[in-house]
Amino acid sequence: MTDLEEALALLAAPCIDERFFQRALKALALVTQCRWAAFARPSIHRGKIEVVAFCDVKQTIPGFEFDLMGSPCEAIYQMRYPNTHLLYANDLQQRFPDFQLIKDLGAVSYQAELILDDEGGPIGHILVMDTLPQRENTKSREFFRLLAQRIGIEYKRLLMSRELSVHKEMIASTHHMMSFVGLDYRYHVVSKGYEHLLNCDASEIIGKHASEIHGKAIFETHLKPLLDRSFAGESINTQTRIHPPSVSEPQYLNVHHNPHQDENGQISGVIVSAHNITELHKAKEQSEYLAFHDSLTQLPNRLALFNHFAEMLSSQPQSQAELAVLYLDLDDFKLINDNYNHLVGDKVLQKVAEILRKVCPEAEMVARIGGDEFIILHSFDAQNESDKSRALSTLCLSLNQMLDDGIRHEGDHLRLAASIGCHWVEPDQRDVSALICLADKSMYRNKRRKRLNEARQ
Repeated sequence: MTDLEEALALLAAPCIDERFFQRALKALALVTQCRWAAFARPSIHRGKIEVVAFCDVKQTIPGFEFDLMGSPCEAIYQMRYPNTHLLYANDLQQRFPDFQLIKDLGAVSYQAELILDDEGGPIGHILVMDTLPQRENTKSREFFRLLAQRIGIEYKRLLMSRELSVHKEMIASTHHMMSFVGLDYRYHVVSKGYEHLLNCDASEIIGKHASEIHGKAIFETHLKPLLDRSFAGESINTQTRIHPPSVSEPQYLNVHHNPHQDENGQISGVIVSAHNITELHKAKEQSEYLAFHDSLTQLPNRLALFNHFAEMLSSQPQSQAELAVLYLDLDDFKLINDNYNHLVGDKVLQKVAEILRKVCPEAEMVARIGGDEFIILHSFDAQNESDKSRALSTLCLSLNQMLDDGIRHEGDHLRLAASIGCHWVEPDQRDVSALICLADKSMYRNKRRKRLNEARQ
């Protein structure tokens, strides 16, 4: 096998770790017949060059740094494509009399090739030195060029691998929810935040398909569409709901999906960053609930009633169903508060709400609008006025019968009664306040009539 064939064989070996650079430099030394070969790059320390790998056919030399200024490398970093090759054939000692490394090695010749990134900027260089003069050689120069390209690719791959390794460690150690999901929809890296959320060890998540972790239904409807968009290159910020089988109740997450590109610029998966906002979601739901519900009876309040009623009126007109607004006001409720106390009064109001729910399960809405006043929105299937009156009377009778059962307090039986007014909504009526006012007036007429009848008795 010739030196070139051996060098090409060394160069063709796959890069699995940093030993590739030593093999590549050995190949370069073989082709150029030089004793020393090195791969170097600009150091993080300003004005310095870092030797990443150094090959000496007679001894092992660890990596080191030296000043760029006054060194043979200074000229190579002033070059630009396509002029990226430099040769000092036999006068290295004379050109750089103060450069200690050359003195120590006894090198007299130097040859180098600049390594460029994708934008044409320098990321490093490869070089050979020898105690004998070197000549311009087309074969070795072409090998220099090929090797510079290969080392550039592998070095960028190495840097990305190191960066990914650091990122993996950072992700795995953080209590924030972070993960890497591959194109196969499997978790490749997960943080401790996932362990906390899913109540299991990371080893039970890594390698699993997302559908195995979150359930097929959630995966298909919520997660897969988001992942597919990111696999197509889209960065997404959204809120989503998940309910992993290992968790007792649904979890709400604010999620960032960012596509990850490999060293070839191809999307290899998605980096997922998520905040658990379940408690915030619960607080928001509770706040919204309190804004539209009466805290004592848990019935919808005046605001909820007005909003819902307005939506009903603005939608399609009633067909066969007839909509009634019922206004219910308890009789003599003030006496209960005066003779007992407000806690008993509250208990009465809660009992009334319970009765309304039980008697009117098919009502569009049952609401408490304040004090001892309640509104019922109820549709009736009625063919004529007689059917409407009969259905309404049946409902009111059922309400008062259940109210009459009342409640017991410290041995006393407190019977309850209510005055109920009704207004049937006409197709052209759209004013919520006016409709409630009409039902209110009907209720007061019934209350006065009831009192007159009681007075006559």
